[in-house]
Amino acid sequence: MRIRKSLLLLVLFLGLAILVNLLALVFLAHTITGALPTIAASVEDQLLAVQMQARLRDSEAALYRYLMEGKPDFKGQFRNLLQSFATDVDRYDSSATSAQEQDWASELSETQQQADTIAADLIRLRDAQDLSLLHIEDAEIKLNAFLAHNVRVARPEDDALYQNAVSGMQEYLNEMSLAIASYLASPDPAELVRFDEGVIGFQHHHNIFASLVQTSQEQFWSDYIDNLFNQIKLTGTYLMRGRDRQQQQFATFAGLLYQAGDEVLVGQIQPRAAENLAATQQQLATAMNMAIVSSLFTAALSSIVAGVVTWPLLRRIDSGIGSLVRGAKRVAAGDLSEPVDLSGDDELGQLADAFDGMMAELAVRERRLTARLSELEALRQVSLQLTSTLDPDQVLDTIASSALRLVNAAEVRIFVYNQQELQFAASVAADSVEGRPPRVPRDDGITVTAAQTGQPQVINNAIRHPLYTLPEMREWDIRAAAAFPLKQNALVVGVMGVSLKDRDTFSDDNLRILQLLSDQAAIALANARLYERLAVREARLRTLAEQLSQVQEEERRRIGLDLHDGLTQLLLSANMHFDTMTALVNGLEAPAAGELQMGQARLREAIKEARWVVSELRPAALEDFGLVSGLHQYATDLAELEQWQLEFVDDLERIKLNPVLETAIFRIAQEALTNARKYAHPNRVRVSLHLKRPSLVLEIRDWGRGFNLDEVDKTNGSAHFGLIGMRERAMLLGGDLHIESRPDAGTKITAYIPLYAVEEK
Repeated sequence: MRIRKSLLLLVLFLGLAILVNLLALVFLAHTITGALPTIAASVEDQLLAVQMQARLRDSEAALYRYLMEGKPDFKGQFRNLLQSFATDVDRYDSSATSAQEQDWASELSETQQQADTIAADLIRLRDAQDLSLLHIEDAEIKLNAFLAHNVRVARPEDDALYQNAVSGMQEYLNEMSLAIASYLASPDPAELVRFDEGVIGFQHHHNIFASLVQTSQEQFWSDYIDNLFNQIKLTGTYLMRGRDRQQQQFATFAGLLYQAGDEVLVGQIQPRAAENLAATQQQLATAMNMAIVSSLFTAALSSIVAGVVTWPLLRRIDSGIGSLVRGAKRVAAGDLSEPVDLSGDDELGQLADAFDGMMAELAVRERRLTARLSELEALRQVSLQLTSTLDPDQVLDTIASSALRLVNAAEVRIFVYNQQELQFAASVAADSVEGRPPRVPRDDGITVTAAQTGQPQVINNAIRHPLYTLPEMREWDIRAAAAFPLKQNALVVGVMGVSLKDRDTFSDDNLRILQLLSDQAAIALANARLYERLAVREARLRTLAEQLSQVQEEERRRIGLDLHDGLTQLLLSANMHFDTMTALVNGLEAPAAGELQMGQARLREAIKEARWVVSELRPAALEDFGLVSGLHQYATDLAELEQWQLEFVDDLERIKLNPVLETAIFRIAQEALTNARKYAHPNRVRVSLHLKRPSLVLEIRDWGRGFNLDEVDKTNGSAHFGLIGMRERAMLLGGDLHIESRPDAGTKITAYIPLYAVEEK
């Protein structure tokens, strides 16, 4: 208990030192509390003075930029800054404690009001300047255009005196405009002289023009020119005089702000605030020195007493902590065998004993955790192996091998249901054990019992169990056995049997691991069977798609032959009869002859359309040349018929395509081009057939009318069914079809067909 007594004595001395320091702090706090309002007021006055000075500078800059550039944002910024300055002045006035400070506030307020008045006059002058500039620019544009397009072209170019008068007026008009613009940007007396010279020069050439007037229209022109010239002259004079007034008033405005900023704020308010702050700082420094001296004396006395008390205590604590740290490092390094080298009846000795007990407990838990981690890692490897394959036989072999390894079993057998009967599926035995030949499970055995009940069956000490007392079973020397059902929801799909020959019982960890394996086995087996069924169905679907495509193409060929041999021949025969009747009949009246010619024309169009339909139904180019060449030939013929600008791109990297499915892809392109011909009426069409692995991509792009995808079924039913047909063909090939279209922006149809569906096996 010596450590506690020593610490108690140390705490008493430290408490005394803290009490003295607290008294010093109370004195210092009292002094600071009294000085803080003065400091805050002084600092606030200084900050407020700096802020007001900044607002004056910023408002001057904002007004100047508005006068130079005329942007409304600068006018609003100026008014906000000046209003903020007025608010700051009110704040300073409300906090003033002397008559002198109130006089300064009144002077600043008066400066703000005068500056606001002058600024309002400057802004009105600037706004009027903008309006005058618009008027003078409008008059200049009118006069220049009138001189160039009306007056100059009225007489021939060889009339030199007339043309020189017009050119002179234009030249001096430009000089006047440039002088006004330059003077407004930067007042320069030379620009005033330039403006006067422009006025005199324009007046001189106008007098010459007036002397050359010959007609009343030219007299009207002369009066019109004189009127616009006088308007420009008067407005320009007003603008330049206004610019002089603006410069004078802005100088007055800047002087007011300078006086308020430098004389009042910087010269009077800020020094007064600095003096108050310095006096308060001196008061605080005196109080702080007293507090520091008393604190240092108390701290020195407490340190001497603490050294006498704590030196033996520190030696004991240092040795004890050193031993504990070394023990902690050994624990961190994984060494839990060596105890802490520390003895004694004090608190450190008790802590060392508790530390030794903790290390012993950690050693036990470490062994358990290591075993559990090994099991989890093994289960993870099993899970990875099961998810890496979808072959049912391989899945069952993996489960059996994993169960054998994880529980150190002698033999593992798996039975699965096939047509309501448990049949042997997989087995594995330890290297030191001779595997038993597969056979049908006994009706009263644990395998059938687990399958019927859906519950695990465990037999420990099998040599005493009735099922294992038969001579045949004794030969196998089975000492423990278990059977776990493989369940998918409530359905039992198989049973995993495990037997032991080196021990009589299954541990709880063994049973838990086997239950996890059986659950994983059921899931993996279900996934493998589902994948196997899906693969079979997918193969059937592809076969049906190919057969359906063959049936459709055969039907199209039959209909095409019927149309070619039937309807087309009838139309050709009717056309021949019309030609014969036209040759035999003479002297028909005009209406009858017109109707006859119209009938012949419509019949020829019908023959042309019938031949096109036959060619659509029987893609001879596809049969003769293959998909790429056939599609190119078909698109070229259609482009020549419709006068399209065709772009055909193909890049299939010489892959060999399935001939049956070539037709389906051709039909998608044919339907897309037919829709473009019937509804889009484009001038340009692009057909692209290329590979974008793992797909073959067919793209039909037209720059025609386009349409709204949401409304196509309402506006055009046949086009809607055509789009559905293309999408269904692509889906039958295991692919997809995307349609992009907007009114007046064209249409793009893209079909993605997987390569496994189109490559020839």
